[in-house]
Formats: sequence, C-alpha cells, structure tokens
Amino acid sequence: MARGPSLQRVSTVDALAEALRHEVLSGAIAPGSQLREVELATTYRVGRYSLRAALQRLAHEGVVRHEPNRGVFVPELSSDDVVDLFLLREALETEAVRLLVHRGTDVDAAGAALAEMEALEGDEDWDHVTEIDLRFHRSLIDALGSARMSRVFGAMQAELRLLLAQLQPHYDRPDKVGAEHRLVFDAITGGDPAAAERRMREHLEQGVEDILGARERTRSPDP
Repeated sequence: MARGPSLQRVSTVDALAEALRHEVLSGAIAPGSQLREVELATTYRVGRYSLRAALQRLAHEGVVRHEPNRGVFVPELSSDDVVDLFLLREALETEAVRLLVHRGTDVDAAGAALAEMEALEGDEDWDHVTEIDLRFHRSLIDALGSARMSRVFGAMQAELRLLLAQLQPHYDRPDKVGAEHRLVFDAITGGDPAAAERRMREHLEQGVEDILGARERTRSPDP
C-alpha cells in the first residue's frame, strides 16, 4: 500500500505558544498584563509543564517577560526600548537596501507586499496591517541571502510586532502605510544605492518619531 504524504505534527507546546503569541501581538492581552499559570492552564486545558515551556519560548522571543518573584508579564516597551530597537533596525535595513541596489537583486517579494499595503482601505484588522508591513521589511533582508542577517531580523521581529500592537490605539492612518513604503521601494528600484539607503533611514526615523509622538500624546509614563 502506497504511503501518503506525511502530516506535520504540532505539539501542545507549539500550539499553545502560537495561541498566546497571537493573543499578545494582536493586543488581546494588554501591555503590562500578568499571564497567570493557573488561569491559562484552565483556559487552554493544558498541563503546567506545557504552559511553562510555551511561556519560556515566548520569553526567549521577547513577547513576554519573566520578572523574578513576580511572574510572567506582557512587556510595556519604554521610549528607550523603541529607540534601541530602531537603532538595530536602521543598521540592518539601510545596509540591506544599499547592498540590494548595488547587486541589482530582485525585490519582487517586497513589491508584492507593497501591493497589498497599497490596497488597504484603513478599516482592516491591525494585526493584518502589521503582518504585511513586517513582511515587506523582512523580504528585503531575506533577499540578501544572508542567513545571519535574516536570523537577527527574525529575532527582533516579535518585539517589533509587540511594539506595533501597542501602537494600534494611537495610529490613525493605516491606509497611508502603502504610500510610506512606496517611497522606500521606488528608491530601491531606482538604482542609486545611496538614495535607497537615505530613504530607508528617513522611513525608520519617521517611524521612531511617530511612535514616540503617539506615546507622548497619551501622556502615559514609561514603565
């Protein structure tokens, strides 16, 4: 009897980590919230061992934070965290676009993500908007073919999604996301490495300014 295609098995820990990751990154679990083991084990009908393993995985990704003698919490990223995170982004992404233009590398994957962003009407689910946004940036890094650069970007991607999820209540122009990224894409496909690098830097610096400005408008003190 011929064997059919094998099915990929998802462990309880994998499924639980994915479910909790979605809850946090979609904003369903608010920043600063404590993830209580007993409540979560009851809600998801899992054992404490599986739950702890899933939370440990999310802590490694930066999605949750273990605080000694207190428990596990959804981080509230401070203004310093924002600046630090975008410092790393700028170093990676400006160099990435410079090299892509210099090498004449195909950036069709970024173009496909851009087309999706330009089709946004402004009433889409925020998690969907951020997924497309990050896919655009991730595709530029991946286009380089550098496993290490892709790994570094992947490591900070969860924190970026966490930050964008926390920005949602203060971001009033999701339909403008496409226009912002069009400027970057056109600079990359324009064939001038210095211009592409400059446009990406301006894009990321504007991102920091928007985020810090939104935080200031809420007048909520940093943790």
